[in-house]
Amino acid sequence: MNATCQLCEHPLAILGRPLKRLRWTRYWWRGLQSLLSSPLRVCTKCGAIYTFNGQLVAAGAAETDAELRLRGFKDDMAHLRDGFATVVLTGEVGVIWTMMSSVGYDPTIPIIMGTVGALAIAPCAYFARKASLAKKDLKLLKAARKRRTESG
Repeated sequence: MNATCQLCEHPLAILGRPLKRLRWTRYWWRGLQSLLSSPLRVCTKCGAIYTFNGQLVAAGAAETDAELRLRGFKDDMAHLRDGFATVVLTGEVGVIWTMMSSVGYDPTIPIIMGTVGALAIAPCAYFARKASLAKKDLKLLKAARKRRTESG
């Protein structure tokens, strides 16, 4: 059994979570089959998928380690962006609710709520920008992996 990639001579690893890793590729069925039979192997450098016996299934079909790390970073930044966006919306809805209610209120409450909502805009925009840049970089990495596969 060959434990290195035939394309780049990098050591192979067991493909964990094959349905998730091969989702949106045409090899998802092979991932499902690997759950019921022997596991697939993957080259974490170039994304090539091999059977457990060492036969090449697809070159560049799985995400590389760099893509997986970048995807995790992008998801984290998107969650932070969404958290701060929730604070912004909650502050603004609180101000509107307080202003429209028929019950008397302390005039400092809408000011405090509006200030908190407005201050949360800066981190929301920061994390939105980080998530957007990570998404662009992820697309570039995927395109480069696909080009390497087609050319070699």
